[in-house]
Amino acid sequence: MSKARKVGRVTPCAPLGRTRARLLAGGGAHGVTRPTNLRHEHRAWLHTELPTQLERDTSLTPEWVAESVVWEVERFLKADLPANFVERLAAKAYYCYERHRQFHKLLNGAGNRGREALFMFMRHWTAAWLKREHYALHKKLPWSFGNGQRLPL
Repeated sequence: MSKARKVGRVTPCAPLGRTRARLLAGGGAHGVTRPTNLRHEHRAWLHTELPTQLERDTSLTPEWVAESVVWEVERFLKADLPANFVERLAAKAYYCYERHRQFHKLLNGAGNRGREALFMFMRHWTAAWLKREHYALHKKLPWSFGNGQRLPL
């Protein structure tokens, strides 16, 4: 069997040979195996620890980004936003990531580009929802916030 086919197979920890009798008598690690492919273990860990495709692919947590954007707006406006804004923003991010190829591509950008793109979109969505549902608060926001820019301190 070629080496290429052995990738991902399980190999014994201890070599078989002269010490076989000692190993079989319980004095060694015979029979204990180790995986030769850590990628498989990492993939299994990702599927158990990170529940969504967005989190597995990008290591971004939309709930944290949404909370940061909502806090930024509340601090700027000195007013409380509706309680479900964080959940709505995170749900929209999950929805768009699964269904829109360009959004998926932007969030998988190199370095911090994915995180900055998610912040930009969440600021834009927040401005749009405020315009539709709380117009008086929307009027207090700068125009640039609707384009994804940070609010001034």
